[in-house]
Amino acid sequence: MTNHAEEMMSALNLGQVADAQKAFDLSLKEDSDDLVFSLAEDLYAMGFVDESKQAYLQLLAKHPDEDQLKSALAELAIEEDNLEEAQDYLAQISPESDAYLQALLVKADLYQQEGLQESAEYALKQARQIAPDEPVVAFALAEFYFSTGEYNKAIALYRSLLLMGQRRIAKVDIAARIGTAYAAVGNIDNAIAYFEQIKPIDMSVDNKFQLGFLYYQKGETAEAVELLEEVLDLDPHYTSVYPILGQAQEKANEKEAALKTYQAGLSYDQTNVVLFRLTANLAFQMGDDKLAEDSYKKALALDDGDVVTIAALADFYLAKHDYDQTIEVITDANKRDLFDPKFKWDLARAYHAKEEDDKAASYWQQAASDYPEDTDFLHDLADWYHETGQREEEAATLKKALAINPDNFELAERLTELEDTFF
Repeated sequence: MTNHAEEMMSALNLGQVADAQKAFDLSLKEDSDDLVFSLAEDLYAMGFVDESKQAYLQLLAKHPDEDQLKSALAELAIEEDNLEEAQDYLAQISPESDAYLQALLVKADLYQQEGLQESAEYALKQARQIAPDEPVVAFALAEFYFSTGEYNKAIALYRSLLLMGQRRIAKVDIAARIGTAYAAVGNIDNAIAYFEQIKPIDMSVDNKFQLGFLYYQKGETAEAVELLEEVLDLDPHYTSVYPILGQAQEKANEKEAALKTYQAGLSYDQTNVVLFRLTANLAFQMGDDKLAEDSYKKALALDDGDVVTIAALADFYLAKHDYDQTIEVITDANKRDLFDPKFKWDLARAYHAKEEDDKAASYWQQAASDYPEDTDFLHDLADWYHETGQREEEAATLKKALAINPDNFELAERLTELEDTFF
């Protein structure tokens, strides 16, 4: 007997659309109901929603009491954003029906689409009570918790799936999900441990990136660099990798390699503000002032409200003793209601360098409230007091810095010398 459903799937796999449509029409006319049902499932899995729906509707017309068909049609209706239609199908399925468990899972999806998270959770918990040992149900509840940020609950359910021997459901690697969840709650060690459970042959490019990023966060730069370079070998257009790889290379003191990484990333993505900023920061460190300034300006041309880049550019000009430019950059930002605590500190230093000490004094005072326990700031502030002859204020500032960091022998000697000389 001819299997038109199989003919359609073969034609689709070969890209023969006209033949597939012909086989589909014949399948609806001549194939058994079981074959048409299987075809509808396969078509839905491949994204052919209209054809899948047509097949299910034909079957429902012949079997109006078959709740499994109603559940499937409800799922399709959600896919098409026809939520009222989905509700109508689900309302026809009673708790006594064999299809009620699947209906609960579909209902939970519907509730989530409508933003009714508590109702979705309730439906999934009902399903869990009905089938406590069913992996698909545990997975659905775990995915719900994962999507709503309740990662610890999700982890417990995902781990129960691993104990059942379930490593992959609906194309989702369970170990990877647990690793991602642990990373989300800040448990880097556990996250790495679960990602490392994935066999290299089963590890997706995204998994490799996630693990590489985790290595970077933990400070395992050699492992991070190796894995992230592997990601780029597989997919050089994976632009999220370049900033992380470059920073890992910087930590490994491979500055030339890092700069090449940032510039390679920009060759694929000229709209990446972070890559321009990282390029600028590193170029400045390496003495390439032109590349640094150009890169800062390109970053700001993309996003002139990026305070991090504005602050970095101001620091660049300050370090180059271009105090007018430092002041101009920060003043322009403030006029646009863009603020960063570092702005006041930089303005204090810039105005002092220009010998406009009244303005400098005002900004030192404002910055002091933003950096009460920053020893670098207190060191600068003590220098300011020293250069302007304010000995008591200098001594008080040095004492404050030493209270925070008593092991700073340079400041301790400076305070002792100051006290011996003036007090």
